[in-house]
Amino acid sequence: MVKGYILINTRPGKEYDVANQLKTFPFVNDVDITYGLWDIIIKIQAPSLAELDKIISMVRGLKDVEQTVTLVAHE
Repeated sequence: MVKGYILINTRPGKEYDVANQLKTFPFVNDVDITYGLWDIIIKIQAPSLAELDKIISMVRGLKDVEQTVTLVAHE
């Protein structure tokens, strides 16, 4: 398994809309709305780096997502 975190900035006021969409994505374990520099952080546990990459592309493809940073964790 590959564990990753994605920090997400959304268009203003769209945090909850994006969070609800993210909850339906495969391999997404946690979705948290945060205050500060980032609007949302999600935790992903995918079976492979290739699957993690697919989820990252899906997140970046959402119309209200403006910026992301991905962190891959080593277990």
